[in-house]
Amino acid sequence: MAKRLIQLYLDKRRKENVRKADFRRASNGEARARQENESSYGTPVWLVQAMLLDIIYGHNGLDKRAGEIAATHCAALVSLAQGAELLQPARMDPLDEIDFSMGESDDTRNFQGSDNKFMTKAAKEEAQWLRWKVMEERKRTLYAIFVFSSLLVSSYNHTPALTNSEILLDLPCDEELFSAPTCADFVARGGIAAANHNCMTFHEALSDLLRANEKQLRRQDVSHADETNLSKDDDLKPSTFGCFILINAIHNYIWETRQRHHSKVWTNEETEKMHQHIQPALQAWNRAWNYNNDRYISKNFMTYGAPAMEPISADSIPLLDLAYVRLFVNLARSKEKFWQRDWDGLAEELYHGHEIVQHAEQPPIAGADPAFVDSSPAQMSMASPVFDSNTLLPTGHLGGRLQQSTSMTSRREKHLRKAAYYAIEALSMSNKIGYTLADFANRELPLQSALCVFDCAQVLAEWVATLQDRVGWYLGVLDQNTELNQVPAIMLLEEEDGRLLAKINEVLSVTEMIMNLDISNGTSSAMAGISTRMAFQMQMGEQIGYGAKILSVMAYTLGKASVWPVTQLMAECLENHAGHMRSRAEKSVLACVQDSR
Repeated sequence: MAKRLIQLYLDKRRKENVRKADFRRASNGEARARQENESSYGTPVWLVQAMLLDIIYGHNGLDKRAGEIAATHCAALVSLAQGAELLQPARMDPLDEIDFSMGESDDTRNFQGSDNKFMTKAAKEEAQWLRWKVMEERKRTLYAIFVFSSLLVSSYNHTPALTNSEILLDLPCDEELFSAPTCADFVARGGIAAANHNCMTFHEALSDLLRANEKQLRRQDVSHADETNLSKDDDLKPSTFGCFILINAIHNYIWETRQRHHSKVWTNEETEKMHQHIQPALQAWNRAWNYNNDRYISKNFMTYGAPAMEPISADSIPLLDLAYVRLFVNLARSKEKFWQRDWDGLAEELYHGHEIVQHAEQPPIAGADPAFVDSSPAQMSMASPVFDSNTLLPTGHLGGRLQQSTSMTSRREKHLRKAAYYAIEALSMSNKIGYTLADFANRELPLQSALCVFDCAQVLAEWVATLQDRVGWYLGVLDQNTELNQVPAIMLLEEEDGRLLAKINEVLSVTEMIMNLDISNGTSSAMAGISTRMAFQMQMGEQIGYGAKILSVMAYTLGKASVWPVTQLMAECLENHAGHMRSRAEKSVLACVQDSR
């Protein structure tokens, strides 16, 4: 339908261009006046909306060529928005005189020709409401383009079609006002005065969030009583759509910060400075999101034991989780591989990529004893531990070597662990907002949630694999049978490692239970996008490691979310990545066995 609308418009323009050519050949003044009048029209908003829909479906389908065409059309979409003057700020005041010359829509055009002085109050309110609706629709259309642009940055590392600095509009009003079905309902809910209440521009709101760190420092200098008042007065109070826009803007800001970096190598100090700047902004955003009571559809309508959330508000939370993850790891290069549909290249980039943790050292060689990394020749001459061939666990002299191994946690592993903490929280807590990953009957996973699942699963798997490279020499393949409360695990694993592995085990236990039930009923393998072989391996409890398992169950989840075809590509990518993780875990331990022998 979107393509058809665009084609009809192009045909109409083509015919008008032919008429204009005829007008140029005319010599009389009437024809020239008519030509000037017809050339003064602007781009209709419906054309921008049709183009946006066309590009959205092109990017999120299975046809790679359609996605490439849609990518080339993003610049044209922004040009259409500029032609429709959607980037121009506008705000209505309740006391404004009604300007009937705007002619923005059929609704307002119906009032043309009326005598403004003799209109009743109800008629004036109706006309003003229709004018306000057109203005709000134009604003929201522009923000829809901005949100989609931000999604392309997050999904494929594309340059944003609309940057943060280009948005000069006010944030959208509360949903209850925009959804008012009649003028009487709109006026009863507060009308234009309510729409303008706490109204602020996008630039002001984003700047306020990014200054959150300064506010925290300022609050430390005031008394407790003043601090309470300050926190109440200073916090943002945007609408649910406004919150959704702002969390997308923070994702853009993280991407822009990395793009602006003056060199390829980040220092610890530069990374820490970025974290100290952006983490308070995310915390301030979370307070603004919690402040808005409109995030619930109804307090009486329950989903998974909690009030059901309004969809836009629910879609914001996966983006918040993802922003925390991307503070600690840079997935830009892997996103380019996903756009190219190079699954092997994506797995390789996550493992050996220089920029995933930009200032960290290179990942360790699989199978290398971490106790001997950067060791002296005297240490290298020490006897290797003896392995039990059945359990792949060392049974020789561990003592001092275990203590040395525990001190070898790399910067790369520490940053991955921080990102993995937020990733597992996102996966384990998702059911509280009604988009549970354990409920595979849910077939309407939003794109934001799908992207969060996809990235979080890969970050978790890479952290497990990095940990595996360090401790696999002693513990074997890390999986649900690993004794975390026994030696040598208690000597090798830090407290944070144990908590993370326990959370992964918790998520896997729930999802595997439902997955195995589906498999036994014969309903899942083809539909879920995961191979029968791997599904039955997991059902029978075959040891493939935490990294491969988390990727497999999330591939299963995305495979059952059938609304957006792009989730099938995500499932295929995760399944392929799971195979890499399984091989990597096995090689890291088998290499140690061979070396010891």
